[in-house]
Amino acid sequence: MSNTEVEESLIKFLENNILGEGVNIHSKSSLTEIGIDSYSIVEILLFIERKYGFVIPDEHLRPENFKNVDAIAQIVVKVSKHTDQ
Repeated sequence: MSNTEVEESLIKFLENNILGEGVNIHSKSSLTEIGIDSYSIVEILLFIERKYGFVIPDEHLRPENFKNVDAIAQIVVKVSKHTDQ
């Protein structure tokens, strides 16, 4: 799984399920600036769990890891590598 694949999946999920109509984002968009709140972060975490089959460990649940789609994707890829071993 690549960072780009995860980014594309997360962006599609956000645009289809969380963001308002006409809101487009890219991997470096600030999630707080586009209206993502703590409830939305929980939805994102549940999406990751369903899509990729693992839970993001508590030590990775820090604000800097959820500042944008790129940061989330990096954590997903990192955790998936440890999960596959």
